[in-house]
Amino acid sequence: MDRSVTRGLMVLERICRASTPLRLSDLAHDLGLQKSTVHRILRTLVELGHVEQELVTDRYRPTLKVWEIGMAVVDEHPVRRAAAPFLQGLHQATGETVALTVLAGDDVLYLDKITAPRPMAYSTRVGSRVPAPLAAGGVAILAQEPGAGEIVERVAQRLLNRRDFDGAAFMAQLQQVRERGYSLTQPIAGVMGFGGAILGRDGHAAGALSVTAPTARLTDAKQALIIEAMLHACASMAEAVGEI
Repeated sequence: MDRSVTRGLMVLERICRASTPLRLSDLAHDLGLQKSTVHRILRTLVELGHVEQELVTDRYRPTLKVWEIGMAVVDEHPVRRAAAPFLQGLHQATGETVALTVLAGDDVLYLDKITAPRPMAYSTRVGSRVPAPLAAGGVAILAQEPGAGEIVERVAQRLLNRRDFDGAAFMAQLQQVRERGYSLTQPIAGVMGFGGAILGRDGHAAGALSVTAPTARLTDAKQALIIEAMLHACASMAEAVGEI
């Protein structure tokens, strides 16, 4: 790989993923690069319009040009294009927050989302990543993924000393997900998730639809409604994806 391109993308990605603008020194420390190298990269990114420097703090943040580029890619993603009507239908049928996710490395990436009118204590945003075993959509995808074991092993290492995650127990749960056709997540902050895989032409999951709702609203009847609507949407969308 070209080292200069690699470093430039590392700096840009770090700035884009940060929740607040970053100092040059913080970027250099986080990425293990010399300050002079990072400064040179930042000058180029500023000149190209991808990054801007705050006048008061001298910290760096991404510009909307990065968002423009990202949205151009997302808008043309075949799964996202196909999902739009099914996502809307699932939201209308359940009245809850619904999302479209795809596998990206060992994570799931949220490509689209429709939020319920009643807010939840715990939520994700479009463009965010979550380790695949920790998201309802990710679990549904992994249940159809031949390489799930390797992904789970890597995620377990990432979560070591940070979160209680039993990879072996999770792999056993995947068999149950395959058998019943959908995933359920343990409630977090009073919110529960349901996930269903969208099967592509090769039998692998092209993505997943998920529904999240506060446990306070989840009666037995409501859960049954969510599962039925979600599985119907996944099956209908699988036909659309197979035609892309």
